[in-house]
Amino acid sequence: MSYAYYPGCATHGLSKDVDIATRKVFETLGLKLEEVKDWNCCGGGFYDEYDEVGHVALNLRNLSIVEKMGYNKMITPCSVCLHSHRLATYKFKENKDIRKKVEERIKGTSISYSGKANAEHIVWVLVRDIGIQKIKEKVKRPLTGLRVAAYYGCQMLRPEEIMGFEPAFNPHSMEDLISVTGATPVTFPNARSCCGFPLMGSNPSVGIKMAYSVLKSAKDQEADILVHPCSLCHLQLDSLQLKIKAEFNTNWTLPAIYITQLLGLAFGFSADELGISNLAKQVLISKGVV
Repeated sequence: MSYAYYPGCATHGLSKDVDIATRKVFETLGLKLEEVKDWNCCGGGFYDEYDEVGHVALNLRNLSIVEKMGYNKMITPCSVCLHSHRLATYKFKENKDIRKKVEERIKGTSISYSGKANAEHIVWVLVRDIGIQKIKEKVKRPLTGLRVAAYYGCQMLRPEEIMGFEPAFNPHSMEDLISVTGATPVTFPNARSCCGFPLMGSNPSVGIKMAYSVLKSAKDQEADILVHPCSLCHLQLDSLQLKIKAEFNTNWTLPAIYITQLLGLAFGFSADELGISNLAKQVLISKGVV
């Protein structure tokens, strides 16, 4: 089985370890990821507010390429990219005024979107298409004794009528994937709160406070590590660990890794092969996982 794969800008850049781990996990499961040819940035989180019609057209370009590649499903490891593409297709199909303006904007271009292709998150594909049992069969190193906070963030779940995979305020896909590794999933109050990344360019003091709130909420539930489903959450919750510790004068950190990095560990890959940070490796070593 193969999928059209849209990594997104962050996954090809500062969150490259997300891409590395995702490719290793899918290869282990016998699945092929065919990267979308000549894909463009989705503009999620900024361009949709600046130019709504342009944002829709930009996302339809990627999906039109996916259709030309022979796929109806484009999977992505980034919740922001997921949200951006699904929001664009929803507006194009449901809002006649926007659809008319988009059709005028793309007239004479290579964009030809039939409406069949749409974006899905790799978490959805792993849980629904592949299935927990098949994933479990690939586990070589059970992560027994590791308490893992299951973080969803804000964009993979909401709005529910557009995302549509699971209940926005009672999800369980992340807990299901954590459980299959042998680790113990930890639920916590801020599991569906925003990580603050969108504010880091305009109001960083609030953005970093939001990240701290997520991490503290998980730490208060005695999590050893946090697992998330988004390339941009990865930048916020992983890269800012020491800055958050200094800013809020804490005596703790709570390393954050991507969901396929956790699965990759259970599949037998080393932390280095998966690009896991030194901070997270220290926790994994102390828990006897690696």
